[in-house]
Amino acid sequence: MKKAITLDGNNFADLAGFYDEVERNLTKGLDWKIGRNLDAYNDVLRGGFGVLEYQEPFTLTWINSEKSKTDLGWNATIPYLEKMLTTCHPDNIPHVEETIAHAKNGEGSTLFDDIVEITRDHEHIEFILS
Repeated sequence: MKKAITLDGNNFADLAGFYDEVERNLTKGLDWKIGRNLDAYNDVLRGGFGVLEYQEPFTLTWINSEKSKTDLGWNATIPYLEKMLTTCHPDNIPHVEETIAHAKNGEGSTLFDDIVEITRDHEHIEFILS
């Protein structure tokens, strides 16, 4: 039987809280924490540690996702991108600055959109937003 995992948007209000929710539900039993970035989230979804075998099919339901869509919307995305400016390679600064300008106009993808896209890119995951 396919595993069913639920993330609850009521359990967090920011990106750090999202990562905590992922750890509580996808990496139980590990004696280390996942990286606090979207690449690490992508790795967790692949499996191979925590509660999933590598590429193990499972259902991931994100309840209260409308709350998360707001919490991880533009007000969270813009500071995330601005922080990225301080750590990205100098060659990437113009691109990040352009992305910030678009975000300030409500254009492009939010953190929520990026997380949803990353999750949907995994064919072994049945992903449900509710």
